[in-house]
Amino acid sequence: MLVLEIIKNARTVGTGVRRVAFLVFTLLLLLLVARAQAQTTTTYYSKSAVIPVSDIRTCPLGACGAGAEVSAAGLLDLSLAAKVYLPLLGGTTKLRLALNGTAAAGYRAGVLLANGGTLVGLQAVQTFTIRTYLSTTANPNPTTFLEQKTVDLSVAGLQLLTANGQPEQLEFITKQDFNQVEIEISSVAAVGSVINIKYAYGIAPNQSRTVPGFISRAGTGTQTVTGCAEAIQNADRTVDTDLSNYATMASLATVNCSAQLKVKLDGTAPGTYKAGFVVGNANNLLDVGLLNSGVVLKTYDADGNQLESSSPSPSSALLGLNLLPDGRSLISFQATKPFSYVSIERKDAVTVLDNMQLYYGIGVASTTVSPRVLSNFADGSNYYKTSQNGVLCALSCGVTNPQNAAGSNNNSAATVNTTVGVGNSTTLRLDLNGASANVTDPPGRAGNRAGVVIGNSSILDVNLLSNATITTYKADGTVLETANGSSLLSLNVLPDGRRTVSFNTTQDFYKVGITFTNLVSAASNTDVYYAFADDSNGSLNLINPAGPLPVTLTSFAVRRVASSGAAFVTWATASEVNSASFVVERSANPIDGFVAVGQVAAAGSSTTPRSYSLSDNGAALQTVTLYYRLRQLDADGTAHLSPVAVLAAGLTKASFSIYPNPATAGTQQVTINATADLSAGYSVSVYSTMGQLLSTRVVSSEGAAAPLTVPTTGLATGVYHVVLRDAMGQSLSTQRLQVAN
Repeated sequence: MLVLEIIKNARTVGTGVRRVAFLVFTLLLLLLVARAQAQTTTTYYSKSAVIPVSDIRTCPLGACGAGAEVSAAGLLDLSLAAKVYLPLLGGTTKLRLALNGTAAAGYRAGVLLANGGTLVGLQAVQTFTIRTYLSTTANPNPTTFLEQKTVDLSVAGLQLLTANGQPEQLEFITKQDFNQVEIEISSVAAVGSVINIKYAYGIAPNQSRTVPGFISRAGTGTQTVTGCAEAIQNADRTVDTDLSNYATMASLATVNCSAQLKVKLDGTAPGTYKAGFVVGNANNLLDVGLLNSGVVLKTYDADGNQLESSSPSPSSALLGLNLLPDGRSLISFQATKPFSYVSIERKDAVTVLDNMQLYYGIGVASTTVSPRVLSNFADGSNYYKTSQNGVLCALSCGVTNPQNAAGSNNNSAATVNTTVGVGNSTTLRLDLNGASANVTDPPGRAGNRAGVVIGNSSILDVNLLSNATITTYKADGTVLETANGSSLLSLNVLPDGRRTVSFNTTQDFYKVGITFTNLVSAASNTDVYYAFADDSNGSLNLINPAGPLPVTLTSFAVRRVASSGAAFVTWATASEVNSASFVVERSANPIDGFVAVGQVAAAGSSTTPRSYSLSDNGAALQTVTLYYRLRQLDADGTAHLSPVAVLAAGLTKASFSIYPNPATAGTQQVTINATADLSAGYSVSVYSTMGQLLSTRVVSSEGAAAPLTVPTTGLATGVYHVVLRDAMGQSLSTQRLQVAN
C-alpha cells in the first residue's frame, strides 16, 4: 500500500506556531504515557517502598549494627535500594521491597545485589532466601509468604564472593502472582560486612520456541537394541509415555562393547525435520566434545530400512546440540528424507558419554530464530572497547581484531587472549545496533537474553561457564548487571559448533561485554563472533502435529536481485495434500510480527516435486535485514508456518520524486516517481504543516506497476508534506510539495 500525505503551511504564524507546539507537546506526552504503560505491563521494580520487616537503620558515618539503611533516591533510579549490614555475631537480616505493580504467576522474582566492598564482604554470607508476597488493600503487609527459594553461596560459587562489587541476580520463576519481594540473609560471624541491594524485580520470562515434532512414545516393543544388550539399560523407557524417565548408555569400560538403540516415532517426520535424541548426563552439561566423540544418529523408513546417518568424524558437521529445560539436551542432525525411526549409538570410549541418559527419540521441525539485535555495524571500528587486568596481562593479554566482533560479517571473529594467572582477565565490550547516548529506545530490553556467540577456545568446555562473565552496560558504559558461573549463565551449542553464552537481564541495556579469566595451565585464546539481545530462553517446546503435514517442504530461500534490489523468494515441495495456497510473509523484526507481501496458488494434492517463486519489490525500499516465512494454507483454511529465511540488508533506501513540483493551483494531480517498483499495500499520504491528513493513495495489486498519481485538486497555495510508507506502515521517504499561483 502506498500512502501519500500532504501538509499545508500555516499562514497565521503566531497561531500556527502555538497550535503546532501544543500538538507536539500532546503527542510527546501521549507517547511517554504509552511507553510507560507498555513498560510496566512486563517489568516491575522496587520503586515504591521498603516494608519494615527488619530494623531499618540510619547509619551516621556508616557505623551500623544489624539492619538496613534505605536510600529513597536509590529506590527511584534503581541504583541502590538499601545497604544491608550483617549481624556482628552471625544471624539473619530481612529486607522486603514493594514492587510498583503486581507480577503475574510465571514471572521471574528476584533481587540484584552486590558486595558492599568490605574485607569480609559476602564471604561471610551463608545463604540468601528470596520470598514473594501479595499485598492487598485489606492486607498491605502480609506476614505469610507465597513462595521461597534458598541459595547456598558455598554451592552456587557466585562472583558475589569476590570483592569487586559487580551486581548479580538471585531469582526464581514463580507460580503465583506477587507484588513484594523479601530477601533474608543468613551469615556467620561478619564484623562490618555490608551487602548492597540494588533493587527487587518481577519480570516476564523469555519464552521457549514452540516447534512441531514427533516423539518415540509408541510403547514397549517399538524399540530394538543391537550389539551388547547390557550396554543400553532400561531401553523400554525411551518409548513409553513418561517423558521424564530414561534409559542409560553404560560406560564402554564397564561393558567392553557398544550397542545401538533404535526407536519408532509416533508419526512419520518430513524430510525437512531434524532427527535425534533428547539426552542428559550426570552434571547436566554436555559440551562440544559430544559432537566429536563418536555418537552416531541414523534414520529409517516405516519398514525399518536405514535412510541416512550422521557419520562420526573430527568435524561432525552434521550434528547439532541444543540445551533444553531441566538440563537435558537435544542432539540431532538434519535429515533430507522422511523418516519413522531414529537410532543412536556410540563407538568411542570418551568418558563424557559414560552413563548418558537417553530420554526419547525425536523428529523435530528445523527452525531458525535470529537474535533481535546484534553487534553488526557496517564498520565495527568505533563500536567496541577492550580492557585487561592482572600483572601478567600487561604484555600478553588483549584482543586481536576486536572490530570483527562489531562488524557486519557474523562469521568473522575477534580473538580474546588471556594468559595464565590468578587475577588475569581480558574483556571485550560490544555495542548493540542502535546503542548510543542519543538513542531513547534501548536495543536490549529488560528481560531480554544478553550474550555473545563464541567459537574456538582453549579453555576446557567444562570450565567455560566458570571462566566467563557476561556484563550489560548503559549507553555511557556504566555497568548494569553481570553473570558468572553455571548458576547464572546459560550455554547453548549451535549446529556449527559455536556456542552462545548468555543470561536473562532485568534492565534495558545498550552494550554487552564478555570477560575471560584464565586459571588453567595454558594461555587461553577464544574467538568471539558477536554480541546479541533477544527474547528467547534458548530452549525448545515440542508439540506433536495434529496429523500428517499436508506439505513436505524441501527448500525455502530468499535472495536479493542485484539489478532492482527486490527479494526473490523460492521454495519447493516433495508432496502436497489438499494444499490451497502459500502466503509469503515479511518482517523487519520478527518480534513485532509478519505481514503478507504476496500469495501463490498451491498444487492441491501432488506426489511429484514442485517449485514456486515470488518477487517482493518492496524489499528494495528497505535498508534493514528482512525475515521471510511461508504461511501454507490447507483447503480447509488450516495454516502451517515454515522456518524463517533471512535477507541481508539492502545498500540503498528507496526514495521518490514529485512531478510537477512546484505544482500550479490548476494542476489536477502530481505523479510519484519511486526509485523502485512499489508493491501492493504501499501508500502515499499528504499532510498540511499542521499535521492534518489531507489525502491517502494506496497501491493496489493491479496498479503496482503503474506510475502513482496523487490528486491536488482543491489544495490552496502553500507547502505540503508527502510521505511514502511501506505495507507495514513504516515511513520510507518524505518530500515537500509546493503549490504555487
